Amino acid sequence: MAGRCAALDASQGRAIREAAAAFYSRTAHLPIPEIRLDLRGRAAGQWRVKDGVETLRFNPEAFIRDWHAHFPATVAHEVAHSIVYRRFGLKAVPPHGSEWRKVMAELGFPPLVTHRTPLSGRRSRVYIYKCECRSHRLGPRRHHLIRQRGYQYACRDCGGRLEFQERVEWHDQHS
Repeated sequence: MAGRCAALDASQGRAIREAAAAFYSRTAHLPIPEIRLDLRGRAAGQWRVKDGVETLRFNPEAFIRDWHAHFPATVAHEVAHSIVYRRFGLKAVPPHGSEWRKVMAELGFPPLVTHRTPLSGRRSRVYIYKCECRSHRLGPRRHHLIRQRGYQYACRDCGGRLEFQERVEWHDQHS
């Protein structure tokens, strides 16, 4: 099921919004940011702040594929990011650091960072590198750091330096 084709029914969307409201209510009755059900890709949820305006976004595909794995835990996960921001400010603490883990505990959830629901993700390039013992598949970010910024990576097994093989493949990203 493609992320853009997935649609929650009205009761599911309402349940997500009500869960977020309940989580904010538990923590000093904080105002609720905009909640959007339009996230695509492999993330189940996303908290963002731009120019001081917060937004919670959720991936309908994640909730459709496995409602019980994501509701209400994914909602709590993103609300926890918002609460940490409101308590400590932007970039004052790591995204999934001890402050975030403490808020997750306050909300009654384990501090899980990733999910296991296979989602329709974006396609990205994979760059093939080789060391002394095998091939390695690096993503665009690491490839850029090597080629443009002079970073060097070594194999964890043999310690050999990774060398680009001038080969690129396409990879479908899934969780």
